[in-house]
Amino acid sequence: MTLNWFKNEDNVSYSNIDDFADNFAKESGIHNLREKIEEFKKNPIKEGKIIRGNKRTSIKLLIPNDYFEDDILMGDSVWVYVGEHYPAYCIYWN
Repeated sequence: MTLNWFKNEDNVSYSNIDDFADNFAKESGIHNLREKIEEFKKNPIKEGKIIRGNKRTSIKLLIPNDYFEDDILMGDSVWVYVGEHYPAYCIYWN
């Protein structure tokens, strides 16, 4: 996981929390995903937080500007990192 990977627009999907949370929760088997994302937004951890689902899935919630100590586009938002072979989801609220 590198800063340059997050800066590459081909690796990023910008998603509204209303569209993202329920759909991704079903796909990943992570119950209460929206609540977990919102809790992380209120109380972020610099190194991020790993959340495990019941479908052999794990994700990492992070705020890139804190994690990498550098600024990127929308890097102050909560991002969902699934792995370098999948897009990272930059989550935004209306």
